[in-house]
Amino acid sequence: MKQLRHYINLKILSLVVFVLFSAFAKAYTTYDPCALLTSPVQGATDVGVTETIFFEDIPGAVSYFVDLGTTPGGIDILNNYNAGSTPQFTAPQGFPESTLIYITIRGFFPSGNTVSCDAQFFTTENNTLPPGCTEVVSPINGAVDVSVSTSISWSYAPRATGYIINIGTSPGATDVINGQDVGNTLTFTPPFDLESDTTYYITIIPYNENGQVTTCTETSFTTEVIASEIPECTQLFSPIDGAIEVALTPLLEWFPVDNVEGYLIKIGSTPDGDDVLANTNIGLTTSTPVIDFEEGVTYYVTITPFNAAGQAQNCTQTSFTTTLGCGPYTDGITGEMVDLNPVINLEDSYEICEEQSPLQLSYPDPYESIFWYEIIEGQQQLLSSDPNIAITQTGTYLLEVNEEAMVEAGFVICTATHMFDVTISTAPVISNLVISNQGATASVLVELEEEGNFEFASGNPAGPYQASPLLQNINPLDIQVYVRDIGGCGMDSRVIRPDPGFPKYFTPNGDGINDTWQVRGVVVNGETVTSIEIYDRYGKRLKTILPYGIGWDGTYHGRQLLDSGFWYKANTASNVIFTGYFALRRQ
Repeated sequence: MKQLRHYINLKILSLVVFVLFSAFAKAYTTYDPCALLTSPVQGATDVGVTETIFFEDIPGAVSYFVDLGTTPGGIDILNNYNAGSTPQFTAPQGFPESTLIYITIRGFFPSGNTVSCDAQFFTTENNTLPPGCTEVVSPINGAVDVSVSTSISWSYAPRATGYIINIGTSPGATDVINGQDVGNTLTFTPPFDLESDTTYYITIIPYNENGQVTTCTETSFTTEVIASEIPECTQLFSPIDGAIEVALTPLLEWFPVDNVEGYLIKIGSTPDGDDVLANTNIGLTTSTPVIDFEEGVTYYVTITPFNAAGQAQNCTQTSFTTTLGCGPYTDGITGEMVDLNPVINLEDSYEICEEQSPLQLSYPDPYESIFWYEIIEGQQQLLSSDPNIAITQTGTYLLEVNEEAMVEAGFVICTATHMFDVTISTAPVISNLVISNQGATASVLVELEEEGNFEFASGNPAGPYQASPLLQNINPLDIQVYVRDIGGCGMDSRVIRPDPGFPKYFTPNGDGINDTWQVRGVVVNGETVTSIEIYDRYGKRLKTILPYGIGWDGTYHGRQLLDSGFWYKANTASNVIFTGYFALRRQ
């Protein structure tokens, strides 16, 4: 009996294990990693044509790809569309209305595998609304320098099934493209190049079977400027034409020209040859280094500027011969860098004061020959062949030094050049002060005879200084203005103080007493007044009077002014200026 119970228990345990194993195996073998639609659900109807689609997340998937079509597995609406890493997407151009749409969702895994699910479906609504507006996304509104062969693209307009495009050269115009129906696409390329340097106005009109929307915002862009004339020629200035003993790793430099889009450089070891560099576009740069020319070889160089109109014609070819030993080059035995060329220790730019001594420059080392040049309109004009030079004019200058050096084959002449700029700074000269009332304070605009690199201060010649010529919050009873050159090339100043010789008010009421306003005497505090300017409280000049006349009667262009406060500025023969307030009272 005991054995029977043991046998029955074993049978029951086996049965339980079998049931659990079968359930697990069934769950494992029937696990489906596909994503079901959650909104709209499978088989849904009246789905909005702009609705966002949501579906289940697939565990482990890092991104999703979607096909949309009007047949199972179809791709006529979307083909392998990348929906990103979240389980949702919005069709870039919406859905067609009243249509049975099939959707296939694929999950992509880090291993590179893709799980493709069976197609699901839903039916879209019968849309009864016209489309919404769209917006041009390229070129952006207000863009400049746009290519004349540009394409135009815009964003999807909700519920649109097609688009009409207008292009004109003035707001609202259609003189370029007039109402062209481009279908259900978001890009249009004009069938011809647009005009250069022209502003175009774009209107996109979305439509569907329920109508079109014509109130979308018009945008505009301006095309690039394309040159209509070919540029002038240029040529090397370093190395100069015919130069010898040029470094094996030189910097080639040429004069810039206007109206260019780039330069073509051709280098050959024979006249008009291109075995080193064949008419290569190096952009807008005006210099280029060359690595390891061969020793003792004459090279021929042509620089050809170009733009959209074409290339410069018949540009002059220059030549130079590389050194036999000046360097720089690597010594084949020691491995050291050899450079026997002169060393020029000059700055790239200098600034001198007009009233100070000339700029004194010198080359202190031994030399075979030395030349100082001024560059005028691209040409070198010899100034001196001495080691010292005094420069007094603004300009661009070039120093060339030739030095004898010994190499294995004997003596060679090594050459170095250095170009630098010189600028003359002039001392500031104040021509006028424009004073404006600011209530209890005043502002002063400093006007100068010539522009320069100047800074401005008030109240103290030690500063603080500012870059703006408009000085504010100044005591109107003691105006002190100082202007100095930033480079230390001089200073100018003006001092303006009020004086009791000027009446504080007048009463132009026709009673013959104090009917005009005038300074009391031509000489005030030892200064001879030459003229007086009268301003209203807003800084508007109303009248200029002379100190020996009858004065100001309180009118402006024949119209009597109301009671108010006014400014005066009295100019003197020694440039001292008096300023202050006075009142007009008619009662």
